[in-house]
Amino acid sequence: MSLPPIERPRAPHELPTGPVGTNDRTAAPAVEPPASLRILLIDDDPFLREEIGLHLLSDGHVVEQAASAEEALQALHGFHPQMVITDWMHEGMDGLELCRHLRRSADGRLLYVMMLTRFDDEDSLVRSFEAGADDFVRKPLTPRILLARVRAASRLIYLQREVDQTRREQLEAERTRRQLQQAQKIQSLGRLTGGIAHNFNNSLASILGYAELAMEMFADVGDGTLQEFLGNIHRAGSQAGELVSALRAFSAGGDGECQTPLRRPLLEDVVQMLRPVLPASIELKTDFAEVTDEVLVNQEQIFQLVTNLSLNARDAMPGGGEIRLGLREVHEQQVLCSSCGERFSGEFLALTLADSGHGMDEQTLAAIFDPFFSTHEVGRGTGLGLSMVHGIMHGNGGHVVVESALGEGCRVQLLFPRRPVERGSR
Repeated sequence: MSLPPIERPRAPHELPTGPVGTNDRTAAPAVEPPASLRILLIDDDPFLREEIGLHLLSDGHVVEQAASAEEALQALHGFHPQMVITDWMHEGMDGLELCRHLRRSADGRLLYVMMLTRFDDEDSLVRSFEAGADDFVRKPLTPRILLARVRAASRLIYLQREVDQTRREQLEAERTRRQLQQAQKIQSLGRLTGGIAHNFNNSLASILGYAELAMEMFADVGDGTLQEFLGNIHRAGSQAGELVSALRAFSAGGDGECQTPLRRPLLEDVVQMLRPVLPASIELKTDFAEVTDEVLVNQEQIFQLVTNLSLNARDAMPGGGEIRLGLREVHEQQVLCSSCGERFSGEFLALTLADSGHGMDEQTLAAIFDPFFSTHEVGRGTGLGLSMVHGIMHGNGGHVVVESALGEGCRVQLLFPRRPVERGSR
């Protein structure tokens, strides 16, 4: 039995509330219809396409019609259907070829595809499923059969949606758990390093104080050897003081006064300071865009940040290479901070340093912000460079995004929140 002939196109509210056959005017079953589906209907017969569409509309679905497979593919991206009902025989691309095309594309891979055809042999059924169809409905068909198949399909579609939602929730819960663990680890390490820095600084103050006092008391004693030894002690103590500063920067964050705009003049000063410490085999390139929002920073901290990142980049390019330093305004949407593990969005001023070095693997990337982690040999470096970057950036309300892969260099973005400054606030 085929679909009933159309006397005139009827609006959805004029159709019966339940599916009907040609001669069957019985009420709809008591089972509640499933939630609405977005259905893309493809048939080159306009009258049959309109009749099927009206029955689907009467069952609560949203329908988009297409006269050919090519037209359907154009509508696919804007309509975003959950289900495709297509006739087998079309002008141009037929239903089987359309199925194959959908299964190869990202937009159509998860669609539920129902094939309508007059073929009823076993070979046609197998060919239809092998091409990627999920259901095979033989013509002629009644509205009751069609809508029953659509309802059955909708249960599978929404079950898959629930499974996908559960999987997403599980992944989000796992991501939140890892983020919490990272935050707790950083917080614990911050308390530990803060305590170490405090106690170490007390001992260091005594060492430097006694060294200075001895240098004054024994300035004229001997042939100068004692003065040389005391001077070495004082210099070593001063270098240790820099280590204490790095520890404090990690544990306390950026606590310096922010009075300098993060703009081209400041960064040009940084570049002038940086060039002498880089070997001639490394080329330093800059790209500082003009910015509209004034972000105030601590000048000394910017020198520390860029210097530490540049020295890391230098060590990653023992044979020479390129460092690119840039500044631009960015809008980030749901980006993962590499140092604290938090996802964030917003308007930022991005200070970016990229190198052409050997890059890092995933295991190294996961540990680079841990205090005392270092890829250098024992005795070369303290492993506090990037932990200090973490402390300064988060102390200033910012974030750090690191992108790297083995053999592909490294790119570090220091993201400072854009806060327009009112006139007269400085």
